[in-house]
Amino acid sequence: MQRINLNKNLGVLGGGQLGKMIGLAAANLGIRVHFYDPDPNAPAKNISNLFYNEHYDNKVKLLEFANKCDFITYEFENIPINCLKELNKKKKIYPGIQALEISQDRHLEKSFILNLGIKVAKYKNVRNFLDIENFVSKYSKKSILKTRRLGYDGKGQIEINTSNLSKIKSKIIPNKYIIEKLVQFNKEISVIVIREKNGTTKIFEPTENHHKEGILRKTIFPSTISKNCIYKAKKIAKKIASSLNIVGVLAVEMFVLKDEDILVNEIAPRPHNSGHWTLDGCNISQFEALVRVIYDIPVPQIKYAKKCKMINLLGENFDNYKTYLSKKNHKIYIYGKNNMKRNRKMGHVNIVD
Repeated sequence: MQRINLNKNLGVLGGGQLGKMIGLAAANLGIRVHFYDPDPNAPAKNISNLFYNEHYDNKVKLLEFANKCDFITYEFENIPINCLKELNKKKKIYPGIQALEISQDRHLEKSFILNLGIKVAKYKNVRNFLDIENFVSKYSKKSILKTRRLGYDGKGQIEINTSNLSKIKSKIIPNKYIIEKLVQFNKEISVIVIREKNGTTKIFEPTENHHKEGILRKTIFPSTISKNCIYKAKKIAKKIASSLNIVGVLAVEMFVLKDEDILVNEIAPRPHNSGHWTLDGCNISQFEALVRVIYDIPVPQIKYAKKCKMINLLGENFDNYKTYLSKKNHKIYIYGKNNMKRNRKMGHVNIVD
């Protein structure tokens, strides 16, 4: 692996498992990593060169942190955008501020994608309860009410129908939700794009995702979608990454319908859970790709194992990792989180053929 000058310092906002895996990839390239996280027990703390245990709205500490870094990246979307805009004036933030601002708000995200001529599920920004009643009546007897912000892993979502409409009436706050038609899809897929500073892109092949209760349970490579679907999915992901001027990585989650039409569900301008398989199923991971792009280190052409499956280890089945320890071609990753609980991602295992 190519190493670079050790006198480099990457700043990562967020010290969860994604930040930790970004940090490990950077360390393997000879780059020191500093983390900023409000959680004093963040998993990345034990691999950090510097660890700032501060809140994201503390502008003084954020600027102090930035001054110790060459560049800054982030592991999740829910960071106050105004603080990051100020920070970006001091040190460049990758994969980008525009992408982060859009992906923080489901209404902005879907509007942006639609304006690119790319399809999403039928939806509406909720201004009042009448909007919900009209939407359910017009489009779908079963719909999903989603918070515009702070939703992930199924949080902030309520499936609604004509029978439970009255129960949510008192909860509606104008312009805080969207309502979306429940999609009857054939498969869920993800495409992860690597985009360099000069606009050069490389794209990981699409993978199939399996969710339960809004939580990703497993990701499978290769997907079983048709060549035509693969082509369309990669084209969509590339167009979104280019339009957002991504410098780093972008994950695009999509629904494949029975007629092979494709709808974009969500985007994430960062490494993504559905890309963890790249740690062992490819010659370069999504994490290393991000670091390479940030530091202008050439990104190699992607090479693949024959097959790879990623299984999330959740709080309720975490002890299952013991069954994988002695199995051939099984690579286990334990995140080091406290407070094990149901549906919390505690680790994952990659199974490679």
